[in-house]
Amino acid sequence: MRSLIFGGLIFLNLILTVTFVRAQANYVIGGKVTDESQKPLPGATVFVDGSQIATATNDDGVFRLVMPGPGSYHVSVQMIGYNTERKDLMLQDESVNLEFILKIKPVALKQVNIGGEKNRNANLEIFKKHFLGVTPNGLACKIINPEVLNFSTQKNLLVAGADDFLIIENPNLGYRIKYLLKTFQYNKQAQVTAYDGEVVFEEMQGSKSQKEHWAKNRLHVYNGSVMHYLRSVFANTTQQEGFITRQLYKQGDKVLVNISPIKVDSLVTKAGLNFVSLKLTGLQITYNLQKAAQILKQPQSINQGLTLVADSALMQRAWEQGEIDDALNEAGQTGRLILTHSPTQSENPTYRTDLLPYVKAITIDAHGRVFSGYFLSFLLKGDWTYLRVGDQLPFEYIPPAAP
Repeated sequence: MRSLIFGGLIFLNLILTVTFVRAQANYVIGGKVTDESQKPLPGATVFVDGSQIATATNDDGVFRLVMPGPGSYHVSVQMIGYNTERKDLMLQDESVNLEFILKIKPVALKQVNIGGEKNRNANLEIFKKHFLGVTPNGLACKIINPEVLNFSTQKNLLVAGADDFLIIENPNLGYRIKYLLKTFQYNKQAQVTAYDGEVVFEEMQGSKSQKEHWAKNRLHVYNGSVMHYLRSVFANTTQQEGFITRQLYKQGDKVLVNISPIKVDSLVTKAGLNFVSLKLTGLQITYNLQKAAQILKQPQSINQGLTLVADSALMQRAWEQGEIDDALNEAGQTGRLILTHSPTQSENPTYRTDLLPYVKAITIDAHGRVFSGYFLSFLLKGDWTYLRVGDQLPFEYIPPAAP
């Protein structure tokens, strides 16, 4: 049974390692950053969202990023006093050159903090809970520069913004995180959090024992995650990796799930050498190593039939084609939608998440990255939504091969 559980992990590691190593010196994203008058901007931060790849422009405004191979990348430029600019690209089999023109950011009046420091501290605690998360990793995170945050409230809605990168230290995973917050909203009445932004990771310095501790925690975070699932979709190893995928159906005012697992490869088509396209339908995704191994060994033992998943008003409206934005707006949210979910902690976690599509298909690379972004492509309800910034990994992360 262990070979069934871990065999796909070894294969997936091989794919990731080959992908990252084979072209590390050959794939470069280069370019130049200027202002609106074409004057070079030295010292601008250029980074790849969700990665450990970042640099600063030289005196001529020129930058060079060495990439780990083909894939979907979101390149951003940030500089104090200017609006952040971002370009999305699918790096195929050659290097690319990008030109960024930054516009001066209008000077915004500082918001008056009604209620004083006590009110700000209360808002900061709410922000940390719903942005970093309340898992052990989320609770361990520390925001180094909370002074860059600003808060405003409107009825039951807390809104947060930031003037610069949020600097976050995650001592459980060994990362120093720079998060460029675009938007954060928490609706107290609906118990819904929405946030969006761009993030870059740095390795923290540590002793040998600390690094071993970080490696263990990182693997625990990776197993069963969205990144893990999408990488296994790319490698066609979802069940070998421990995932069970079932079809969701809408029937009247209810959402039903077919108990019989589907073969994910029936939804996947190749999109060139470096990408696959996953046809999105309503899916229920369960991460359970033992159950997945059992299904692989005895597929005929699986029951057939439909069972009720949920009948929440938000989920039903979101299911209807063209009404997802209405459901988000009714909840007072924009951008990434995260539904509050109670945590389950275990050394061998079992996760279950319902996935409802915004789009008909997504393009996935070997890193598990989606060109259009996770939260612009589908609505999640379940355990994955509970894992916030404190449980994020950079896309360069490769789990250790099973012994």
